[in-house]
Amino acid sequence: MEKNQNRYLRWIAFLSGVGTLISVYSFLHKEGFTSGALCNLNETFNCDIVNQGIYSDFFGIPVALIGIIGYAFLFLAIVMKMRTPDDRSLTKFILTASVGGFLFALYLSGLEAFVLRAWCIVCLTSQAIITTTAVLACLNYRKEKLYDRS
Repeated sequence: MEKNQNRYLRWIAFLSGVGTLISVYSFLHKEGFTSGALCNLNETFNCDIVNQGIYSDFFGIPVALIGIIGYAFLFLAIVMKMRTPDDRSLTKFILTASVGGFLFALYLSGLEAFVLRAWCIVCLTSQAIITTTAVLACLNYRKEKLYDRS
């Protein structure tokens, strides 16, 4: 595996770990185990409006729990990819999971912007993480594809 690819994978693993921790905090806030005071700044930036509202569940599943599961699977896929660098199916899974997570985050951002008219700083941080992860996964996929040709 080329050095840049390994760097991309390490960054995705790191970001997935951070994303998991952020999602755990968000889940604990949703379930009432921790306060949202950390990011309740005003009416516009208010985690309670976003994380406690009707859009904080997706088909009955807390969005934060979906984040925990998604980031954890992404992290596990990276670990498996580092152990078996020639497994192209893992590269495709990492790309698909990252882009899928990004699209889901884009949907959630749309809800924050146009329906709730409130932003959750924790959610925005997670959205920045999954966006960066998707970009890195695209770069890794592209690099791996170019590496296969040579």
